[in-house]
Amino acid sequence: MNENLKAALKMHELHHENFENDLNHWLKYELFSWNWWVLFAFALLPWIIWLKVIDRKRLLEIILIGTLAMIPTTFLDAIGIDLSFWIYPVQFSPVAPRAMAFDMSMVSVTYMLMYQFFNKWKSYIIALLIMSLLFAFIGEPVSKAMNLVYYIRWKYWYSLLYYIALGITIKIFVNKCKGTYIKE
Repeated sequence: MNENLKAALKMHELHHENFENDLNHWLKYELFSWNWWVLFAFALLPWIIWLKVIDRKRLLEIILIGTLAMIPTTFLDAIGIDLSFWIYPVQFSPVAPRAMAFDMSMVSVTYMLMYQFFNKWKSYIIALLIMSLLFAFIGEPVSKAMNLVYYIRWKYWYSLLYYIALGITIKIFVNKCKGTYIKE
C-alpha cells in the first residue's frame, strides 16, 4: 500500500468519525428543536407556494432557473463552510448539504418566481435588487439571530453582490438558451 492510499484511508477514517459526531450532535441537539422546525418550514413552504403559482407552460425554463441558482449556491455554500467563512449550527438533515433549506428551497424558489413574474429586464433587475437587499440585510441577520447560521469571516454585502450576480447570470443564460431553442 503506497503512502497516498494510506493517507487517503486515514482521511476517510477521520471523515467517518466526524460524520458520527455530527450525527450524534444532530440527534441530541438539533432534530426537532425549534430551529429545526424553522428549517423544516424554510425547506417546505417555498415549494408549496411554487406548486400553487408556477406557470406550467414555462415549466422547463423556470426549473432551469431554479437549478442554475441551486447548483452554484449549494457548491459555494460547501466551500464557505470548508474555508470557515460560516457555520450552520443547526441543519435540516445530517446527510444533506448543510444549508439545504436555504440553497435548495428559499433561494432557488425565489429566483424561479422572480423569473416567472418579472419577464422584462427592467422589472427583473428591480425585483432582483429588492430580493438581494432583503436576503442579505434582513434574511441573513434574522437567520443569524435565530442561530441558523453563524458568520465567521463573511459580510452581508458579499451576499448582496452574490445574489445580484447570480440573478443576472442565470437570466442571461436561460434567455440565451430560450432564444436558441425558439430559433430552431
